[in-house]
Amino acid sequence: MNGKRAPHRRDQYRHFHPITTRWMDNDAYGHVNNVVYYSWFDTVVNAYLVKTGVLDIEASPVIGLVVETHCNYFGPLAFPQTVIAALRGRAHRHVERPI
Repeated sequence: MNGKRAPHRRDQYRHFHPITTRWMDNDAYGHVNNVVYYSWFDTVVNAYLVKTGVLDIEASPVIGLVVETHCNYFGPLAFPQTVIAALRGRAHRHVERPI
């Protein structure tokens, strides 16, 4: 065993959201900068809340928050890749997001 965590299986997730990388997401090393992954967490969570009717961006008194995050990097990403962000668990309690 090499000590690295293995990614969860795709069938363990229930919501998927495609995100297109942008040129500005790349850093000087030619791959997506670490901080961009965290903006994707916000995107997939809020997209899920909108899709399920929990969040109305224009009129809702509630907001979607990502209060805790953690990244395990399994390989580099770079523009112009499309990323499929996914959620598992319950959005109002604990959600894990693989990117």
